[in-house]
Amino acid sequence: MAQELTQPKIRKAVELTSPTGRQSPGAGKRTKAVLISNIGLVLFGAAFLLPLLWLVLASVDSQASFALKIPHITLGNFRQALANGGTDALLNSLVLALVATLLSTTAASLAAYALVRHRIPWKGPFLLFVLFLTAIPMSILIIPVYEMYVTLGWLSIVPSAVFLAVTSLPYEIWLLKNYIEALPEELEEAARVENASTSQILLRIVLPLALPGIGAAAIFGFVNAWGSFIVPLVLISSSSQTTGPVAIFNFLAASDIHYGDLAAFSLLYSIPIFLIYLGMSRLFVGGFVLRGAMKG
Repeated sequence: MAQELTQPKIRKAVELTSPTGRQSPGAGKRTKAVLISNIGLVLFGAAFLLPLLWLVLASVDSQASFALKIPHITLGNFRQALANGGTDALLNSLVLALVATLLSTTAASLAAYALVRHRIPWKGPFLLFVLFLTAIPMSILIIPVYEMYVTLGWLSIVPSAVFLAVTSLPYEIWLLKNYIEALPEELEEAARVENASTSQILLRIVLPLALPGIGAAAIFGFVNAWGSFIVPLVLISSSSQTTGPVAIFNFLAASDIHYGDLAAFSLLYSIPIFLIYLGMSRLFVGGFVLRGAMKG
């Protein structure tokens, strides 16, 4: 009796799951929607992958052009790109990015700690003002800053790094503020009971615990300075202090564009960013585990 009752249900289930069984009215629409979304994702991915593929192939192509093609393998493009001032441009970009990162991350760390741990008059409006600054493109200040730098004779790489540090400071303050807020204040109170100074608390407690957040802020500051084009183009007058983005612009502005040299230099220029993200990945994982443990 029980077998007779269950047989119609089994037949119905088989019909629904069978490829030849009837489908619900909305199944066809869902299949089309999934197909369209997959095609869109493939096209979207190709829009990013094809330029990168051209970059890699053209960098080793002795007859490189704007077209995507099978390369005539050579390493001469890298030698030419570095020989024509490319090495100096990469070193200048490194100096610019390191100075800007050091200044912005140090200032943002101290400011974020003060905003979180100390009572500051008008702290709320000040934080809103900092948040407002993160939405303003700092490049709009380039003309008045240029006039000031011309007057002071500061059209060089280090003052330009200072300006880039200022442009990334608002976002880094907010990033580190949110991270320091998650740190247990009890550890600092225990250190004060042991007569630890503020500098000792910062160096031995806050800095090690906030290291992943500081690393994230440093990466943002480095990438912001490393990829900057307008600031070094306007605020650096000496051709010997040309940075990477300006050098790429010079490749494109030449009367006879050597696509192989351009691709090789662009590939070399992108390597430090990949190395930074790979090197900091373990630090980020450790920071996420630490924050979860503190909140638990």
